[in-house]
Amino acid sequence: MKRVVALFAVLALLTGSAAYFLPRAEQALALRLAADDPVRLAELRLAMTLNAAAVAREIEAALAADDPELAESFVALADQRGIALDPALRERVTAAGSAREQIRRYASNFGKGFVTGKAGDLAGIAGAATGDLFVYGDVRDLVREGTHWLKGQEVDPLMAGLASVGLAVTAGTYFASGAGAPARAGVTLFKTARRTGKIGVNLAADMTRIVRSGRGGRAVAALADVGRIEAKAGARVAMEGMKHADDVADLAKVGKLAERNGSTTLAILKTLGRGAIAIGAGAVTGALWIMCAATNIFLLVLTLSTLFAVLVRWLWRAGRLAFRGGRYVAQSLAATA
Repeated sequence: MKRVVALFAVLALLTGSAAYFLPRAEQALALRLAADDPVRLAELRLAMTLNAAAVAREIEAALAADDPELAESFVALADQRGIALDPALRERVTAAGSAREQIRRYASNFGKGFVTGKAGDLAGIAGAATGDLFVYGDVRDLVREGTHWLKGQEVDPLMAGLASVGLAVTAGTYFASGAGAPARAGVTLFKTARRTGKIGVNLAADMTRIVRSGRGGRAVAALADVGRIEAKAGARVAMEGMKHADDVADLAKVGKLAERNGSTTLAILKTLGRGAIAIGAGAVTGALWIMCAATNIFLLVLTLSTLFAVLVRWLWRAGRLAFRGGRYVAQSLAATA
């Protein structure tokens, strides 16, 4: 009986730990299976992290930073996921994105983007794109890097390579009926991200290797991916995507995310960061949860089988003793009779 009681105690302990391990292991397994599907991966992680309080907090922060585009993206994401928002907060977002405010921002930043190629918002990116489309921007960047080289200063090989590719792509845009338009937009966004420090270090290194190796086709394909992201979800999403991408292959994942979610992609990337397109460091933690759950199930099954065997043995012995006792009583009664 002591062994039976001990086994029941172990069984209760394993059942309780299973209630703790299994849900976490299930989440980890779902994330692992979605590792190559950024749309599904983002959906799972948003379900785990996003709620009304988080959305309201992000909208407030975006309004405080004078970033109505991000605020509007979070409103759209909340509507997409059925998250209720305070009507007063919605009105503030609408007011911040009014035509008057947009014109004011656009006018002040377009010229800066055109002249310097530096951009911090959509208007600045539009100015930089206009300069690049008229060749001025790529020539300006080539001259700038060439001047640095002549003066013995540090030259940015990525900027020089992108400017060179940009000239070729611009020619394709003009003379091939716009066939190079996505790549042309990608060149501008890549250069803008590089200037503003919004491009991931690993992505910059990967793109530099591609440009230096002379693989023009691969470079143009990566730039076209960025251009398509811009077309599906906007320039800000393309910039955020380059910030979180580790290599050009990640840009294609951001493209899938943008194609599925459109304007809400900006809010998704702001919420999840690189976690929207890759498991990242969480893969190790997830593997540990799965291992713990598997071990727990194994021990639970082992304990159940052991308990069953002990109970069957105990019942068998009790039955035999009862049978022998019954025979003894019957024999005693027969002898007495």
